[in-house]
Amino acid sequence: MSRVVVIGIDGLDSGLIQKYEHILPNFQKIKEGSPDVGMHSVFPPDSPTAWTSIYTGQNPAEHGVISFKDPFSPARLCEYLGTDISGKTFWDRAGNAGKKVCVVFPHLGYPVWEVNGVMVGRTTETDIREFDIQIFPEHLQDRYDLSDLSPMTSYPLRIGDIIQPTQDLIRRETDLGLKLFQENDWDLFFIYYSSIDNIEHLFWMYYDPDDPEYSDNNPYESVIPDFYHYYDEHVIGPFLSLLEEDMTLIVISDHGHGMRPTKVVNINEMLKRNGLLKTKQNGQNPGISSADIARRLKSSVVNAVSEYRIVGKAASKILSHFPGGLGAFTRITPIEKQGTKAYLSDPSGGLKAYSYAGIRIDREFLPADQYEEIRRQIFTELPEIRDPDTGERIVEWVKSRENVYTGPYLEKYPDVLFKLRDDWGVGWDINGSLYSSSPSHKLHSGNHRLESAVFLAYGEKIPIHKQILDLTDISPIILDLLNVPGE
Repeated sequence: MSRVVVIGIDGLDSGLIQKYEHILPNFQKIKEGSPDVGMHSVFPPDSPTAWTSIYTGQNPAEHGVISFKDPFSPARLCEYLGTDISGKTFWDRAGNAGKKVCVVFPHLGYPVWEVNGVMVGRTTETDIREFDIQIFPEHLQDRYDLSDLSPMTSYPLRIGDIIQPTQDLIRRETDLGLKLFQENDWDLFFIYYSSIDNIEHLFWMYYDPDDPEYSDNNPYESVIPDFYHYYDEHVIGPFLSLLEEDMTLIVISDHGHGMRPTKVVNINEMLKRNGLLKTKQNGQNPGISSADIARRLKSSVVNAVSEYRIVGKAASKILSHFPGGLGAFTRITPIEKQGTKAYLSDPSGGLKAYSYAGIRIDREFLPADQYEEIRRQIFTELPEIRDPDTGERIVEWVKSRENVYTGPYLEKYPDVLFKLRDDWGVGWDINGSLYSSSPSHKLHSGNHRLESAVFLAYGEKIPIHKQILDLTDISPIILDLLNVPGE
């Protein structure tokens, strides 16, 4: 039986580890002894959804932490996401089987809960509340320094000013993790890091020559590889040096990273042209549609966020009012509910130009016998969207939600799910062109990728019989190493 050490790094990309292996000796040491497997994220590859799948071994339709938002729902982010994972994780199952655990900063692990060992949890930008950090058992509060451990949820006007504070945070996180590692008895140790994901979101356009905002010899073009090196030296290296013979080290991420699309296809406009979506006009001024008002409002907010760099909690609070069903935006949504049969749903309301999204079919005004007919129409028409320059298909796949996952929370997904090519994103504009450009690329130029999550293991040989792992495979692997029986 092994003791198991798990390091979770949000957004760590397997392709970048391979590309920069010459400056990542500790990652390479682990990789040389690891099973040669890939790992795919879940759909959608958003951090709350993905990490919950890692923790529980369940797909999103089973655990219910799903970030697709119905544009007509008034629910806020925390209300529709569903974030209570207490008692359901691999460390809970290990603890229930008598294993001692030590868990540090798990994503969505706040407030902390009772475990068979130690748990440290903190708020994130997902919580949209004042920062707090907790430790269980509470009497350890005075034993460990829990100050200055707030995740980076905002950055200054000069983007480079975030680099050193982020590195300092990583060092403080590691210092606390190492103390907990060395001073407590445990069979399972887990620590989570979030900073590389934020860095990739912010600095991708400075790093990637294919990004339209990239310029040669800019001062930030090495920031992303430098952070991979920093993690190798100041996170992976220290923990690797403390491994004992009975320990297995696993390094995982929830998704990979790449360039966020700059080109978007306006799916609601496609639905409108095919008779599935109806828009409304401003009754007081027929010359100005609600779509125009909504588009201008969203554009103004995005431009302000991008220009003045008000991201993190401030931006989260603003952006949580999109897509067009939250707050004031609900009252001026360009979609006429009555008469609309289908409409777009994605995790950001088009603000971040994801290449993955869904279409909801509105059954409120729809005869029951038309539901499958409309789905079949979407299955036929959506794949026919073509790149206006090359004539090539934009849509990689279109599926019913039942053909993606099964589980008690399946209805939190839109009725039709689809994935575009990585160079195309989803737009929300209506009453205009079918194609446009993303208004928010400068805000977050990096993008989550489904295909390039990380799984590396060092120590005890792990029998794996798949070439490509799914995030739901991780919890069973960890529990098997601990000799904890399956459910």
